Order: sequence, then C-alpha cells, then structure tokens
Amino acid sequence: MLSQLPEQADPRRLCEQGKAFAGSVALRDLPRLTPLLASSEGEAAFTLEFGKNEEGRLRVLGEVTAELPLHCQRCTQEMRLSVRAAFCLSPVSGPVEAESLPADYDPLMLEDAFLHPMDLVEDELILAIPPAPRHPETECAVKLTDYQQEPETEAPKAAEANPFAVLAELKRDNNETDT
Repeated sequence: MLSQLPEQADPRRLCEQGKAFAGSVALRDLPRLTPLLASSEGEAAFTLEFGKNEEGRLRVLGEVTAELPLHCQRCTQEMRLSVRAAFCLSPVSGPVEAESLPADYDPLMLEDAFLHPMDLVEDELILAIPPAPRHPETECAVKLTDYQQEPETEAPKAAEANPFAVLAELKRDNNETDT
C-alpha cells in the first residue's frame, strides 16, 4: 500500500489503476471536523482502496479509526468516542446513476472530475459523531437519578372546580331573565 495520499485526484482513474493508500492524519488538519471536537489533539488512521468489483463497477473501500474528543451533551465534560468506520463507495455523476447502485454501495457524487481523497476520511469521521454524544450513564458526571421526580404518594386531588362553571352560571342567569 502507498502511504502518500494525493491532495487531489480523479477517483475513476485511481479505481482503474487499483491504487491503495494507508496512513494517518492529525485531527487538527481536518477543518470541517475540528469545530465538532472538544480538542483537536489526536489523529485518525485510514485505509483507502480504489478498484473494481467482480462486475467491473468502480468502488472505493475504506476504513477510518480514531478516538474523537467530544463534549458530552449531558455533563459538558470531555469524553472519548471510539470510531471504527468502514465504507464502500462507488463514484457516480448523478442521482439516476446513484439509484442503480447495489444496496451495499453508497454513492460518491462527483461534481468535478477531481476530489480530495482526504475528504472521504473526514466525511466518515463526521458521520460517526452522534447528534448528541453522551457518556454512558455510569461514567457521566451528571446522575440522572438526581433529576428524576419521586412518584407522588398523596391521594389524587379532588376534581377542581371547572373554571368555566361561572360562565355557565352567567349564561343560565341571562337565559332566565330573557323569558
């Protein structure tokens, strides 16, 4: 495997040539991911294999692993999310071509002839982050039991007076004076 991932490349050509890449990237070098992190320290390891499947369909097989430092949305303290994301992409030029892909392939929409292969790595890391990352309950600084209400042990309250009963009385009184 090659370790030098090109800055920009034609993914179709890489697939035709059967290129493969492996390496790591510092989290601070991923500009779209960095704002989502609690810290930009650390790195992500990746493999990208460009090629064709047995039917001749172009494909990109990849795997990304990282320990992402995130903010727990329950206690706001830093937490670590272990990410191991595998993906299978096929370069396509439009939605019609994307719909014809087999179920185990995700479309790699190409707006230009070239793409930045590192964007594939960054995309997978972004997709791996849950909408509201949280520590497991046993590890979180916020204990949910502190915020749960005790069940009421009092007898149910008597039915309170209907606030519209006064209006009904007025209406009834008004109807009686009209006759």
